[in-house]
Amino acid sequence: MYLITSAAYIGSDLQSEFGQLPPSFLPVGNKRLFHHQISKIPQGEQIYLTLPEDFDIGPYDAQSLADYQVTILKLPLYLSLGKSINYALNLIEFDPQEPLYILHGDTLLDELPQHSNMLCVSEVETNYEWTEYDQTSQQLKPYQADNQQQSSYIVNGFFSFASPKKLIKHITIANWDFIEGINGYHQEQPLTVINCEQWYDFGHSQTYYNAKSKMTTQRAFNEMSISKHVVTKRSHKAFKLAAEKNWYQVLPGYLKIYTPQLLNSVQQDDYFEYSIEYLHLTALNELYAFSQLPAFAWQQIIDACCQFITDAQQYPTTSVIPSAALTQLFQQKTASRLAQFAQENQFDLDMPLIVNGEASLSINQLSHASEPWLPKDNQILNVLHGDFCFSNILFDFRTRAIKVIDPRGIDGDNQACIFGNSLYDIAKLAHSVIGLYDLIIAGYFTVELVDNRLNFSIAETPNREQIISLFNHRIAKSFGVSYTQMLAMQIQLFLSMLPLHADRPERQLAFIGNAYRLYQLLLGEEAA
Repeated sequence: MYLITSAAYIGSDLQSEFGQLPPSFLPVGNKRLFHHQISKIPQGEQIYLTLPEDFDIGPYDAQSLADYQVTILKLPLYLSLGKSINYALNLIEFDPQEPLYILHGDTLLDELPQHSNMLCVSEVETNYEWTEYDQTSQQLKPYQADNQQQSSYIVNGFFSFASPKKLIKHITIANWDFIEGINGYHQEQPLTVINCEQWYDFGHSQTYYNAKSKMTTQRAFNEMSISKHVVTKRSHKAFKLAAEKNWYQVLPGYLKIYTPQLLNSVQQDDYFEYSIEYLHLTALNELYAFSQLPAFAWQQIIDACCQFITDAQQYPTTSVIPSAALTQLFQQKTASRLAQFAQENQFDLDMPLIVNGEASLSINQLSHASEPWLPKDNQILNVLHGDFCFSNILFDFRTRAIKVIDPRGIDGDNQACIFGNSLYDIAKLAHSVIGLYDLIIAGYFTVELVDNRLNFSIAETPNREQIISLFNHRIAKSFGVSYTQMLAMQIQLFLSMLPLHADRPERQLAFIGNAYRLYQLLLGEEAA
């Protein structure tokens, strides 16, 4: 039996960046932390997860937990850890002969030891509010601000108890003090102390970012490594990474405030790599999909994103770049990508679909129907990021500024280039805000296609609707791009991305369903 203790909200330092979340719901590697924690638990084990009684799980996270067969225990707020664990165990009908494993909600280990009676510790080099394990007395010592840390071994948040009832007894005797309860249990029934080297602590702002830097996600075509303060990307697709490096390198001086430092690059016969400074910041895709930040906090984020576009517009070029024409970036690319998708999937693009029970257009008709609302090409070219979506934008809450990573660095003809039309950066930004792209990547959708009937839903919330409204107002005010124009660009982008996700057929269907959702919004705007 496994108990994940996540019944208290994260501390104020993390709440300022993620809103009010239980620790197991923090974003890590484009998933919530509980996905990683549950993946370490042996299959077939009964799993319980404690949460604050007033926390709204949300339907998609609730379904994920149900799929894992996790039992949710909603507990009263402001209980001490000891009271919370006793409260949870009194709600569970457990076999007293079955060992109890407890994993704190802010803790992750590469492997969970399977001893039935153990105390897991890890060695640290810094002084923080951790509970120490004193090897001399073989007792746990709570953190005290006026005492310097004496031991390099601290309790990392994973325990097992062969006799759960004895644990309940000793926590009760210790007046609900969890640490003293463990000390009492340890005296009666000694725990095996196990040193776990690969431990990740997500409980505090500093430790959260240190732990997260060790857990990276990357696309299939490249490799990424993080060591100390450096991120290194390498790929056999040498031209693409060389173009990214070139973008960082030749970017006009003032715009470099928006990027990590470029540190090094290496060209080999069969691969290319470059290194940049690692920034302990959160990407906007994780904030948008997983945080509980209020809409007014997103106003600052939107303003910072728009400021980057405005500043980039101060560096125009007189060069003629035919591939930067909006007709090529949208209609022509969409038509080419749709043809590729149809060939690879034997999909009839001229087949009218019934979407969520309503007769609608075919995919080809949908693509063409959105074209009249696309913005006109102003033929103004300036510095362009080229992939200005949330996953490539980091936000610094202290300075209220963004940093951008993973620029495109090439034009439509695959030539190294840092220029393009700002409308494309606006479209990519809207792709995340209005298009909810990152929610699809995070799996916050349902989709089904049977014959020509497509059913699709996505995690729309009142808070996101407020954020979208703020975004629409800011984009219209700063750049003169209307909501309907952005909707039309989103339809084109989602349809053009279909063959790029051939390894995820369900995601491809979600892109199609989302394109129809956006078209309905467009029609609604026109009818209003």
